[in-house]
Amino acid sequence: MVWRAASGNHNRNYLKIVLEPGKGIAGGVFRREKPMVVLDVLQEYSESEIVHSPILLAEDLRSFVAFPLWSEGKVEGVLLFAMRREGKVDRDIYEQITALLADEICGMKAGIAPYEEAVKPFRQEYLALPIYELVDVPVRAALHAERHRIAQGLHDSVVQDLLGVQMQLRTLKYAQDMREVRNGLLVADESLSVIHRELREILSDIKPGIVEDLGLTAAMRHHFRFLEASHGIIVDFRENIGNKRFETEIETVIYRICREAVTNACKYSGSGRIEALLLLTPCESDEKDVLRIEGDRVHLRTLRLEITDEGKGFDTENVRSSGGGMGLPGMHYWAADIGAKLTVRSAPGKGTCVALEIPVEVKEGDDRCGDK
Repeated sequence: MVWRAASGNHNRNYLKIVLEPGKGIAGGVFRREKPMVVLDVLQEYSESEIVHSPILLAEDLRSFVAFPLWSEGKVEGVLLFAMRREGKVDRDIYEQITALLADEICGMKAGIAPYEEAVKPFRQEYLALPIYELVDVPVRAALHAERHRIAQGLHDSVVQDLLGVQMQLRTLKYAQDMREVRNGLLVADESLSVIHRELREILSDIKPGIVEDLGLTAAMRHHFRFLEASHGIIVDFRENIGNKRFETEIETVIYRICREAVTNACKYSGSGRIEALLLLTPCESDEKDVLRIEGDRVHLRTLRLEITDEGKGFDTENVRSSGGGMGLPGMHYWAADIGAKLTVRSAPGKGTCVALEIPVEVKEGDDRCGDK
């Protein structure tokens, strides 16, 4: 769960906040399906509750009211009004705000309740954490998951293979026949070549230089060919950006999330086919999305990555019990770092779809798009 936009924010740290489902202010509103009023954060919230609502610290909030946003019979979002002084959301302010919410917001209807119900405390159980850990909790969780994944990859492949090479070379000390020594060295050489490839794969995960060298679509095609050869899985890749280049950070995040999502599908979905899409949204005739930057007409577009399989799927509300899922916090962190929107849709037996949407600027004349 992430915050998508903020008005009057101190910084952009809120974009890096990634919460487990049901946690934080938004999670509390989702669970109770009613507005929530807190008059004094420091008085009403414990240290652990503040840690798990890091937007309070990211924006130095002292009082707030949060409303559920309903669409098609379920809560789809949360609207938060917050102040940096305590006691600011009294009955009068609450009623003024609710009067402004009579109309729909982005196609959703705000859930309204009497003030007495909104101020009732709603508490969640959290693990106690030192208060100084604050906003960096979700960031550190994602980085920990990333370190764990790299360490696991090194242990399961490189370290084990190196031990094998070490044992092969040790046995050669007692070899009496030069042909036996030669054959042993050939085996060790082949093993070291495998280790070299594995290390390059791990380093590519950390710093995918292939994207800089080949471009985004070529790098993705290269990785898909590798997966098809090593896992026997067909990757149906469609794109409409050709050789267009974007900011380095954007290309790197797209490539990393693509690799993570496709690798998870290979490992856990049980599906023999994966669909990968990389599409720039179609051009529009109206001028509302046209800017001028240093004399150039620049169009605002959306670059969308979508990885879909029709495999086993998993329970998105209970990822750890579904097997795997350690890469999800990392993907959410990477997406938030560039202001992108990441959506993971899945259910047991229903397959999985990972979708990433990134706003980009495209110069006029370089923004023609259509599915290939």
